[in-house]
Amino acid sequence: MTNRLILHSTSRLPYNMFILQQPALIRIHCFGVRLDENIVNKRSWQGVEYYRYHTPELSTSLQELSFRGHFESEGSNNRGNYKELVYLISKYDKQMESHLDTASIFTGLSNRIQNDLIEAIHKVMLNEMQKEIDQAKFVSILVDETSDVSASSQLSTVLRYVTEDCVTKERFIGFSDVSADRSANALSEHVFKCIETWECGNKLIAQTYDGAATMAGQLNGLQAKSKSHDIVYCKQQIDKTRTVLENKLDNFSVFYDRLGEKYGVDAGIGIQRSKNISIDPQRHYRTLYNKIISTKVDQIKARYSSLEEFKFMELLNFNKDDEYCKQFPVDSLDSLRTTYGRFFDVIRLQSELNVMYSMKDFKKPSVSHLMSYINSTDLVEAIPELFNLCKLILTIPSTTASVERSFSALSRIKTYQRNATGERRLSGLALMSIEKDLLQELMKREDFYENVIDIFAQKDRRIELIYK
Repeated sequence: MTNRLILHSTSRLPYNMFILQQPALIRIHCFGVRLDENIVNKRSWQGVEYYRYHTPELSTSLQELSFRGHFESEGSNNRGNYKELVYLISKYDKQMESHLDTASIFTGLSNRIQNDLIEAIHKVMLNEMQKEIDQAKFVSILVDETSDVSASSQLSTVLRYVTEDCVTKERFIGFSDVSADRSANALSEHVFKCIETWECGNKLIAQTYDGAATMAGQLNGLQAKSKSHDIVYCKQQIDKTRTVLENKLDNFSVFYDRLGEKYGVDAGIGIQRSKNISIDPQRHYRTLYNKIISTKVDQIKARYSSLEEFKFMELLNFNKDDEYCKQFPVDSLDSLRTTYGRFFDVIRLQSELNVMYSMKDFKKPSVSHLMSYINSTDLVEAIPELFNLCKLILTIPSTTASVERSFSALSRIKTYQRNATGERRLSGLALMSIEKDLLQELMKREDFYENVIDIFAQKDRRIELIYK
């Protein structure tokens, strides 16, 4: 038994010393070695702590940089960012330097160790996001697809929700390679699987996707999507745009003549004709012109046909409080009852809205300000339905901007020089890059590094890191 304890004690020190200092897109110096003051004197301990905690932040220089080098042996002049940084730290840490010089099995410099550390941090971040989603009242999903430098189709997924402290979050959860099948059925299966994995099917209230019209028929069974909080104004602008396009159908002759005058267009060029068939160029282009306009009009009707269902957002239009005090917006409340009535006690909500319309204290610049006001003044228990209405409106996305931003991170992480990055590593690096605020918040917690170590130690490897 004594020999077993000695074995555990002697193996734990190099394990802590090296695992806690891996430069995996986080502050390496924060992975401080847990040294006992009985092992090293106070002066040397303070010296080690100085270099670990007061050196310039290394995380900034490592973000979105490649870890590995082309040639990483000892004779290389550039062994990659990961190894070079480890050896740089060892210059100021004698224990780390001794470990690198003497270790024969576990040096911690292999690409597998790097991947395991990325996955461990990735897992800790996902676990924290799962806690936030479990506590959220409503959840919406945003998806979009793009091509990376290796011509693979990457589907980006983002979840939007309001946290317990009344902050609206749009969390990136990962990329998925959908190159093998980009059909509507395959993409919809991905969305349903994502909903099942995150256990948010009973609170899913909206979906948003850009440029994926073929998915609409497959995903409309989940919930509806919204494009704006000011539904009446938005609907007016959409109707106006559709009317303008419809009127263009009668203006082809004017368009055709002006195009010819301005650019000198030869209407006959580009029309494929056989020797025995004569085609009137103007008639041909009129047909093409009408098809384009008609397609635009039909797409507008299809995309925004359900916009009237979101008229309930007008319930929190603070510019109409005086009007609503005189006449309550029953049609807007009916819209809420029809679309999301299962989440609300509608009768109680109407009473709470009447109170809100009659009190100037509730007149705020935006819905988010109203929600924060209710939370900060401890009125959640008094007007819970109004509070939930604020959460509902803020959870419904109006754009896919967060998904588009993830594409920018993808282009910085997966470059032409790093076009062989695996899917799991890519999602891990992207999550740490995109969700920097979450990572920095977790790093301030005492249990963050312990959680990373626990997940890392569970990986299969040649040496046993967990003793039973």
